[in-house]
Amino acid sequence: LHSPHRYQNVNIDEEGAYGKASEQMTDYMFDLATQLKGAAPEEGISYVDLGSGTGAAALRLCEKHSSIAKATCLNLCDEQNALATSRAADLGLSDRVTVVTGTYEECPFDADQFDVAFSQDAFVHAFSKKKTFSEALRITKAGGVFIFCDLMCGSGEGVSDEELQTFAATNMVNDWLSPEENVKACEEVGWKEVKFVDLTADIRISFQLMLRKVEKILDAGNPDNIDEKLLEGYKSNLANRIKQVDRGVFKWGVVHAKKSD
Repeated sequence: LHSPHRYQNVNIDEEGAYGKASEQMTDYMFDLATQLKGAAPEEGISYVDLGSGTGAAALRLCEKHSSIAKATCLNLCDEQNALATSRAADLGLSDRVTVVTGTYEECPFDADQFDVAFSQDAFVHAFSKKKTFSEALRITKAGGVFIFCDLMCGSGEGVSDEELQTFAATNMVNDWLSPEENVKACEEVGWKEVKFVDLTADIRISFQLMLRKVEKILDAGNPDNIDEKLLEGYKSNLANRIKQVDRGVFKWGVVHAKKSD
């Protein structure tokens, strides 16, 4: 599969461009995972989303792929899980989508359960990446695939350790690893054929779109009366994020790996 561009065929000036790009990322990651997996098992694919949020990725994939027999969403937030459960019911997917409350660092699942372990922008908050990757390995079947995308630590020239630590401390990032360190951590817990696909250019566009959204609200005179201080804070944070991407403070992309047969 060619290296994707999250914003490929997305008009970044149109309403909802960010959401569209996120959906494209979900599709790319799942297509890559199934390609790495090889032939789908006859009984269909069992897939787990680690840190599933509102379940958007799992619901989209189940709607698109009849090959998914069972999708399990693991997530810590009760409110998001209730939303995911009710959306699954609305879409007629309750028999294929299960929502479980728990943490990906101590998965409440037996070993060797899933063909694909998937995570989209959730591991950045893990207390221990190695523990997280080890748990993903435990619950994945032999020959299964692990794929995740995440914000990672950059190594730009002139970026100080202090700046990296400040970002981590102010954004609830506990175990912030570079792409190379994430690959190494996966290998150390037993994953094979671990690769990183660098998509950092796309996270810059994401930050730009978020900034544009905030500026639009402010330019319109803040019709919903959102806390002005909060909006101004978002605006300056996002402008700073874009500068940080350019200076190499962040990397963003996909890590994929296989479990031995």
